[in-house]
Amino acid sequence: MKTTALIFATLSLLLSSHVFAADKAAQQPNIVFLLADDLGGGDLHCYGHPYSRTPHIDSLARDGTRFTQFYATGSTCCPTRTGLMTSKFPATYPTYPANGGFANRVTITELLKKQGYATGHFGKWHIGPEQKPGTYGIDSIGAAEDERGGKKKKRGDDRGRDAPIYDAAIKFIEQHKSGPFYVNVWGHISHNPVNPNDTLVKRWSALNVKDSDFPAQMHGKFNDVRQAGGDVHDGMRRYLADVESLDDSVGRLLKRLDELGLRDNTIVVFSTDQGADMTKAALGDLRVNQMGFNGPHRGGKHTHWEGGVRVPWIVRWPGHVPAGRTDEQSVLSGADWLPTLCSIAGVKIDANDFDGEDTSAAWLGKGPHVRTKPLLWKSSSPGSESFIREGQWKLRHPTRKKNGELELYDLTADPAESKNLSARHPNIVKKLSVKVEAWVATLPKEYLKTKDKDD
Repeated sequence: MKTTALIFATLSLLLSSHVFAADKAAQQPNIVFLLADDLGGGDLHCYGHPYSRTPHIDSLARDGTRFTQFYATGSTCCPTRTGLMTSKFPATYPTYPANGGFANRVTITELLKKQGYATGHFGKWHIGPEQKPGTYGIDSIGAAEDERGGKKKKRGDDRGRDAPIYDAAIKFIEQHKSGPFYVNVWGHISHNPVNPNDTLVKRWSALNVKDSDFPAQMHGKFNDVRQAGGDVHDGMRRYLADVESLDDSVGRLLKRLDELGLRDNTIVVFSTDQGADMTKAALGDLRVNQMGFNGPHRGGKHTHWEGGVRVPWIVRWPGHVPAGRTDEQSVLSGADWLPTLCSIAGVKIDANDFDGEDTSAAWLGKGPHVRTKPLLWKSSSPGSESFIREGQWKLRHPTRKKNGELELYDLTADPAESKNLSARHPNIVKKLSVKVEAWVATLPKEYLKTKDKDD
């Protein structure tokens, strides 16, 4: 009798443990993070491009929420990825992470792995020297080198250069469909060289560019292309063909999620690492195809103006994230990725250890996120200029007098950063200057000089 009771108790315990594990897996959503490279803040149809065709990415906005005030943590590839992975501002690292890694700082993949997630990374790396399973708690790594070499380099897959990356990510999802899983899908589009095959370009053969369809900053890029001997119409066709091939790959991945029955319990996020470059088209050759568009915003890649750091951010999670919604009030950052996912997945962290904030309430449509910490930007150079955003205000702090004057912008009234209000609001300038100077004082006094290959 006692033996029977013991067996029954053991079976009950095993069954309850299995049910608990199943319930836990069901409560923890899968996470798919789609990150483009150098895609402009205005390059998607749903973000206002007059010509682009991005129906699959647009569907994420239609079925989820589109944010218009999301900020990258850097203006080039490695700093942005550093902020996403560690929720630490890149200037806090004395050694450039692309060469030195993240030292002892914890990553989102490590935290989720401890929570029972299978973790994967496919595509661009640029976050440390090691690219092998186990790095940063990532189980499966398929990191591809940046495509370089221009005209003489083989263009790869006829479906578009990011298609193999999405193939690998889809395979990972299939292997871990029982969940939960987290996967980075970090493509190369639309980083230089933009050189899609002719089959993709033919889709755009009827397109001709009208300068009047774009703001003044793009007129400058068009003129640079013309002076370099390029054809603006052809350059735009090739650029949009490259972007459309990315959208095709996104569509394949979304379709597979549906086929596997994973749509409802999977968070899909689409973004880009920083804005489009606005200066290199004048160099000629394949550079004339760099037709990225940052919307109405000033500057682009390599700058901390809005065009360099304000980028698309789309979140879809059916039944949780409101569908068809545009959030124009929440100010979000790539540094928020880690604490937000930890909140959703039930990972306990000390918020004081990170520069980002839990923005899950804004994702879930429970009201705009009001920041308690300012956003800060600075390159890895002791004397470089700094930027701070707090509330509606953004201040450029030159650090050294030779680098120019203080500049203050009201981003609510002037998202193009066209009117310097520093003379009109000296108290705000003083308040923000004190904060940015206090932050700079905590940063490394020296940085290990390493060449960033991300041009």
